[in-house]
Amino acid sequence: MASSRRDAECDDDADCVDGPLHSALTDLGLPPFIDRTDTPSRHVTPGVTIVIMAELGEALTPFFEGNRQCPGAVLLVLSPSWLSRHHSPTDVAMETLYVLKAITADAAGQTYFDVFTPPRRVTYVINHMTRSSNDAFRNKAQQLTAFGLDTPIGNSLPLSLRLDDSLLTRTLCAAVGVEHPKTLGFVLAGESGAEFPTVTVVRLASKNVDDTKVEQFVRTFVESEGMNKCEEVSVALCSPGSKSFGGKTFHKVDDVSAIVASVLNLLVDLEPGSAVLVEAVVMTFDPTVPANVGLPLECRLTAIVSRTPQDGAWLSQITCVMSAFNNENNIPTSLELLLRKWGVRDVAQVHDAIKRGSEALVLELLARERKLSAEERGGVGALTDLIGVDYVITKINDVITPVVTQVRGVGSLQNSAVYELINPVFRGQASRTWFQTMVARSQRFLMKGKTVLVVGAGSFSKRNLWKDARAYGVKIVVVGACPKHFAQELVHTYLHYDMSDHARDTEHAAAIVKLVQSKVGHVDGCLAFLHDCVPLASLVAKGLKLRHTPSYAAALAANKKGLTLKTLNEDNSVFACFPALRPVHFSSPVARVRGPDDLDKAVRKVPFPAVMKIEFGSGGVGVKHVRNVEEARDFAQYVQNNLRSDEDYPRVGLSHADGHCLAMMPRLMGTEHNVDVVMFDGHLMAAFVTDHGPTHVPLCQQTAAAMPTMLSPEAERELIAGVAACCRGVGLKTGVFNVEMMMTPRGPRLIEINARIGGYYTREWIRRFYDVDMLLMALMAACGVRPVATNSPLGGYSNDKVRKDHGQLIGIMVYPTRHEEALATTATPEYMQRLHDKGVIFFTQNEPQVEKGDQDFEEPYANLAVHAPTLEQARAKLLGTCQALGLESEESMAYILQDFIHA
Repeated sequence: MASSRRDAECDDDADCVDGPLHSALTDLGLPPFIDRTDTPSRHVTPGVTIVIMAELGEALTPFFEGNRQCPGAVLLVLSPSWLSRHHSPTDVAMETLYVLKAITADAAGQTYFDVFTPPRRVTYVINHMTRSSNDAFRNKAQQLTAFGLDTPIGNSLPLSLRLDDSLLTRTLCAAVGVEHPKTLGFVLAGESGAEFPTVTVVRLASKNVDDTKVEQFVRTFVESEGMNKCEEVSVALCSPGSKSFGGKTFHKVDDVSAIVASVLNLLVDLEPGSAVLVEAVVMTFDPTVPANVGLPLECRLTAIVSRTPQDGAWLSQITCVMSAFNNENNIPTSLELLLRKWGVRDVAQVHDAIKRGSEALVLELLARERKLSAEERGGVGALTDLIGVDYVITKINDVITPVVTQVRGVGSLQNSAVYELINPVFRGQASRTWFQTMVARSQRFLMKGKTVLVVGAGSFSKRNLWKDARAYGVKIVVVGACPKHFAQELVHTYLHYDMSDHARDTEHAAAIVKLVQSKVGHVDGCLAFLHDCVPLASLVAKGLKLRHTPSYAAALAANKKGLTLKTLNEDNSVFACFPALRPVHFSSPVARVRGPDDLDKAVRKVPFPAVMKIEFGSGGVGVKHVRNVEEARDFAQYVQNNLRSDEDYPRVGLSHADGHCLAMMPRLMGTEHNVDVVMFDGHLMAAFVTDHGPTHVPLCQQTAAAMPTMLSPEAERELIAGVAACCRGVGLKTGVFNVEMMMTPRGPRLIEINARIGGYYTREWIRRFYDVDMLLMALMAACGVRPVATNSPLGGYSNDKVRKDHGQLIGIMVYPTRHEEALATTATPEYMQRLHDKGVIFFTQNEPQVEKGDQDFEEPYANLAVHAPTLEQARAKLLGTCQALGLESEESMAYILQDFIHA
């Protein structure tokens, strides 16, 4: 019995793999797959496992693109027998999917046939077998993805059937103002939906309806506004789940009797959920070049739109087919090529109309989908992630206009697969954003139910972290010094413990470990978002035996400014990724200054002009440019007298041992940049560069920032390489870190390392431009789950491409003292928030109220930014906005914006 079952499996595998896969790989110019089933893969590390169930075809597009971005993450399952469904290890009421065997691939496109021991848990599944020609495969695939899974599902069967509802998609188009055929729909009685001028819905009490009533509705429809230019209408039974419209017929618009007869004929088969549709037939406009085919031509387009990782919509690709009417056998081409053949020169106008319409349509669809129950969607993790929007190009009032004819889920990549086969330069284009969404949903699935300890509750600026972590399903345990902190209402558990005196961090760590063990029990990860608490979090993690938090030595070397440079200046080639790329290449000399008496020795190591900063400072507090020994001595004396403990200036590290001591280093000349990096086990996973404007000297207060960077690609790569080398040099191997660098004439030089996620506006800007949440990356890294963020410069997403896709963001920092008058009159926080809500500006508030502090070391109250399509437009818009609000003058803005030019 066992032998015959094994033989059956082998035959099944051979039928699925040998012929079809070999043929497909040959078409793609790739080498044959390598069978590794004799040596099972022992995949034990939790990570992204995306499964595509399909019989090749369009599945190869996302399969190879996904593995190019993240090798080994996307698995192709050619038979449902390669998957199994078992009880979920994290939810007793649910089941989860495991993959037993699959086709895998590396970044270069080499494919393998692998067996997994133990089976890999699936983090995302897409079922392309819903319309398989193999009934057994189709039924088994539907059983595997049926309701009850905790596994995230893309384009589930119920959601795909919903897209087949043409009456629904017509109302979606009407709701967002997207051109579509004028429609008359007959449905059985049900809830009354929204009515639109272009979509008329007739709700019938039964299928038996009076002929004259149908004729009245039809006649009113064909005589309505907008139908006078229509020559034909179609009549069809629209039944979601069917492969096509049932019994579709075409009639002259003035042949009312024939239209009525067709409607009556189809009403006999009308069931709840289906509709008989009468629609205006939209014809492709006549080309301005000779067609010479002797037949009417049509111009059909498919726009591929993906859900983004942050639940937006993004047009990925447009493929086009020009053919004789109703002829499907044609090769897809680009929009530009097709319209050029059609005699149309203004391709941008058509493209922009398709982009705006498609993305608006999909956003409306996703918004309505959120109101559905889990059962209606097909599972707790079922969402529509990829949509194809079909268009016909026509003329409306002599304007070339794309008109939506159909919306599809599964099957929408068919033209893209052929197009990318013919045009290798575009391979992966259609599914690139979709894969990033698969990864993001997989990561949320992997993190759901994890318990993460956060040491230090932070201030008002951290408020969004807690609710966003909760939205990811992560249980946050916060240890905070304030007994009535606002985070108590936002996190899973809040533990009060006063650890404000960081000179006693070893003692605090032991106490916190005991507190967590007694009150919480098991935690999966530990980290700190508050700069002051990073070394303490490392000690706590060690006590809890959590190995993915940076070591105390690494955290201290990063937080302590003088120690950072001292560590990098030593011979640490053991950390270098290449012998020629040592951290010392990005470092500068440093001297430690406990007080004025240490200056004579310091100036022998560090030349003037120099920068002096308190060892554990953050936010630019306790930093000053000094031009000579007299200014240095005065500043050292000031710090010794005024910044000795946490009571003098909270949250900037003064309570650490020798926290009031100073590090003195050369003043670096050039442009300043922030680089936020994701690292895991020493590997650089992602990096994002923000440009900074010149500081308010001599106190080094930040003036402005911009994203994406204006650096050249080569300079950007140098900067990122330097950041990675410096992080490894101080021992930071896993986590999310914020690193300040200066691009000098001699190359990148380190300013300082923050062993935590970036503050202020940084996280929101990265989410906006790169669809990556650094909070999720940090939580994953702390729990030992490999964070994947492919949409960064490391993945080939250049700053020019980012700017083309998302435009340019530039903002200034708003200070209570510097902008006191405007904050009280023309630029009140309430007014700026209203402008933010209207989309005029981006307003990121760091403190709940405008409070003037020590003017010498004032931290920013907020960031005000503007967005525009180009750098030049963004500069001009920010200048005008700041002047209109009374925040800055034209002269001061000239200084602030001087570095924001293309490299």
